[in-house]
Amino acid sequence: DLPDRLEHIRKPPTQQIESSFKAPLRNVADGIPEVHFAGEICKGYGFQNSSISCKWTIEWGKSFSLLCGDSEGQTQYSMLATDDKSCIWNHPVDVHFASAGMSGWPRIIVQLWELDSYGRTASVGYGFAHLPCTQGIHNVNIQCWRPQSMKFGEEMKSFYLGMSTQLSDNSIVFDNAWQNRNRLLTIHTGQLRYVYDIMMHQI
Repeated sequence: DLPDRLEHIRKPPTQQIESSFKAPLRNVADGIPEVHFAGEICKGYGFQNSSISCKWTIEWGKSFSLLCGDSEGQTQYSMLATDDKSCIWNHPVDVHFASAGMSGWPRIIVQLWELDSYGRTASVGYGFAHLPCTQGIHNVNIQCWRPQSMKFGEEMKSFYLGMSTQLSDNSIVFDNAWQNRNRLLTIHTGQLRYVYDIMMHQI
């Protein structure tokens, strides 16, 4: 019957729980240098929008291999505080790498999104920063920017309707920045702060 045919596709809940407990908590890179980044995306400030979320991605080169942790995610939408005009996220980020060299050190790419009172979302900023390369606790600010249109009408539409100019290819933020960023006219939109505790082993 149908349940017998589905047995090889899905496991009973009790079997799934037992297998999850038997799985190792993390992969161990025996004899290979390891780097562990544990921290949080704390807040954004300087933005003119009412409710902001940060979508983030951690990228790395061929010398690194991800052992555990999520390499991308998104914070909740946070309303701007009335006192210092900051939006608080306190969003945890925890990644663990094995490294065969220093080339391609991990970096974080961020994209800021606005949610307006009509439920519409629009990109309001881009930015990136390399993760710190020394042990200890680090506070890092990322300067965020967005493309500025060469057409006055589009900037007026952005001001009144909240429809800001967006990148057609997000690789321009870092991967293709050398070839394309010099062609962009950009405007500063705000700052993002994150805190990381860096732990290294056999480096």
